[in-house]
This record gives sequence, C-alpha cells and structure tokens, in this order.
Amino acid sequence: MAQIKLDIFRFDEATDTVPHRDIVEVDIPETTTVLDALEYAKAEVDGSISFRRSCRSAICGSCSMNINGVTGLACKTPCNTVMDDEGVVKVDPMPNFQPMKDMVVHMDPFWDKYARLKPYLQAKDKDSDHATERRVSPEDMKKLVDVANCIMCATCYALCPVVSVDPAFAGPAAIAYAYRFIEDVRDAKRTERIAQISEDYLWLCAHCYACSYCPKHVDPNDRIIDVKRAAINDKVMLDERGPRHALVVAKTIKQTGMLAETEVILGTVGRFNVRGLLKVTPLALRMVARGKLTPVEMAVGGTAPMLGLASMKPIPKVNEVRTIFESLEVPV
Repeated sequence: MAQIKLDIFRFDEATDTVPHRDIVEVDIPETTTVLDALEYAKAEVDGSISFRRSCRSAICGSCSMNINGVTGLACKTPCNTVMDDEGVVKVDPMPNFQPMKDMVVHMDPFWDKYARLKPYLQAKDKDSDHATERRVSPEDMKKLVDVANCIMCATCYALCPVVSVDPAFAGPAAIAYAYRFIEDVRDAKRTERIAQISEDYLWLCAHCYACSYCPKHVDPNDRIIDVKRAAINDKVMLDERGPRHALVVAKTIKQTGMLAETEVILGTVGRFNVRGLLKVTPLALRMVARGKLTPVEMAVGGTAPMLGLASMKPIPKVNEVRTIFESLEVPV
C-alpha cells in the first residue's frame, strides 16, 4: 500500500466563481489507476468529487482528463507512472473545454463539430437495392481500421494548440472521422465532406503532433495530412489560402531544393490581391531588413519574386529532393 495525494481541481459552475484545489490522501497500491484512485477518494473521503467514467477499460473514452499536465484516459494511467517524488498526482479537467464541475466539462463544441460532418455512411444507393450487405475489400478496409478505433475521448482536441487559439478549428478527431468516410468506397459524399471539413478550417492544423498522444493510436495528425492530400487531389477549394500555401511550398522546394520565402508569401496571399498584400507589408519590411527581400522586389510585387524563383540556382543534390517528392506522390 502507498499513500497517494490527489491534487484535485475543484469547481462547480452552479456555485463557484473561481476554481480552487483540494488535496485528498488515499491509501491504495501505487499501481492503482488514476480513475480507481478517484473512485476510492469519492467513495471514502469526499462524495462531491465529480468526474466522468463508465467502462474502466479504455473503450468508452469518458474518463479523459488532464493528469500531471498530460491529457489521457484515467482508467489507463497507473498512479506510479505519473506521481511525483512526493506521491502527488495532479488531476485537472481537459484543456480547451469549459469546466462544468470538477473534471466534468462541457463537450458541446466537440460534438457540434463532429456532427457537422454527418458522421454516418451516405451511400450511393438504397439498402433495398442490395440483397446482402455492401461488401468492402480487405484492401479498402485497411485504410479505415485505425480511424474506426477512435473512441471520441477528445484527448486530441484537448491537447490541440490550434483549438486553444481558434475555437473555430474542427479539431483532430473530427478531421480523422472525416477521413474515415472520405476514403470509404461505399460513400457518395466524398467531395461534400472534403468541402465541409475545409470550411471548418482544416488548413489551420500546425502539424505539431500534439494529437499523437491518442490513447487508441488513431494518429489523427496523419489522417489530417491524408485529408489535405485528398482536398488537393480532388481540387476541392484550391482557391483558399491553405491549399495555395501547401502547393507553392512544394513547388519551390521541388524546383530548387530550398524554400523561396517571397514566392511562398505571394503564392499564398495572391499576386493580385492588393488588400492581402498590404496586410503582409510589415512582414515584407522585416524581410527587407534581414536581407531576404530586396527593396526592388518589394516595390514591384509579384514580378521580381517570380523571376527570382526562375533564376534561383538549385542546390547541388536537388534531384534527391525531387526523388523524395516523387516517392511520396506529393502533388505540385
């Protein structure tokens, strides 16, 4: 047995204006999961402690919370893997959510973004047109198996730094589920789904890999890349800044082996987008100050950088860079 101190976030939106913390000491084996430690504390010490839980088997996703700074499933986290030298386990609600009571948070933003994708099969025909179920080849199902393991625990959403600064971003889980139907050969709404998730700021993803903490190894970041690639290959909303940025970055690196920053800015904003170019003028001035852009290039706008890209001398092993692009089938 070990004495474990649970440092618990406490807040009740019905009665509190600011949160506080309680230290609850429990005598339990140190291999006990954080969820079972909380259950013991609730049953034996303070019945008002609130948190969500259900299966205790990492299947339902209910008990996702922030444990010592990392969001994950409490039922899957033994206390001895997270407690500090003094035997303290700090427990908080998931970030990027509004606390309701203790570790219970308002999940509406997460579910609303998920629902916008219409997360169900929209087939090309009616069920009555088939004598049996719609069959899918093993090769086609391999694309969907990992995503199907998602338990909607919202761990990736809670860890996403883009969600924290722009709540309009759909979030990793929603985009991963969009991929699940975009790549389902039985679905008839591929283009509509790509357009919907693009409108929900697909291209804001910073690819920081924070969502790699997924407890079910869905790897939402890789699925986000797949959805972006599908958007480009299917030519969906290519006039938006996100796709333009991705295409011009790939183009400049493939041609020269280097990133042509002036070309990237112009290609992303739009060479004839006067209002957009005015907004990036402070950035252009900083580039001039650092020698990355000449005053002449800045003055003539799109012409000089375009010529600059054409005249840029490729790096010595640019063919190796191009081989990487070709092997990954990066569209340019």
